[in-house]
Amino acid sequence: MKKPIEEEHFMQVANKLVSENRYGEAINFLQRIIEEDEENEKAKTLLQQVTKINEYQTRDIFGTLNLDMDPWFE
Repeated sequence: MKKPIEEEHFMQVANKLVSENRYGEAINFLQRIIEEDEENEKAKTLLQQVTKINEYQTRDIFGTLNLDMDPWFE
């Protein structure tokens, strides 16, 4: 049986991924942590936060594009 990842270690890895703007990797990493330890509230909370950041970043990127070349958005 796998030993659960130490809390301090998973927080360091997750924080490093987030600080490097690697949100997708951070989300996948945190999901694996939660699969191993479903009681890990810190991982669940951090997953929610990173997911929101990722949603905001994605929305912000596409929200600034004027794909239809509408003049009132210039």
